[in-house]
Amino acid sequence: QPLPVKDPNTAFLIVLVGGLFGFLGLGYFYVGRTNDGALRLILFIVYDLIAYGVIVLLSAVTAGVLGCICAPIQLVIQLGVAFWSANNLKNGMIRGQSTTFTP
Repeated sequence: QPLPVKDPNTAFLIVLVGGLFGFLGLGYFYVGRTNDGALRLILFIVYDLIAYGVIVLLSAVTAGVLGCICAPIQLVIQLGVAFWSANNLKNGMIRGQSTTFTP
């Protein structure tokens, strides 16, 4: 029995919103790509922990100066990666490639 078709726009929103909060890959779970979702989720959480740890360390060492410079850059990266991943999943679903991994 075939799996029910999932909406690409819903998958896009799940990945985007999850990625904004540091949980990239949730939309991949939604469409059944659990390996891709788990990989993205784990790697993005590890990346965020390291990035924000470095920002806190830089802020402490430089009285907040480098932290104030790096924090907005990190937020742009987090938004960009979330949007890229969401768009990648949506386009793959539209093309019918929901079972292939594309990093």
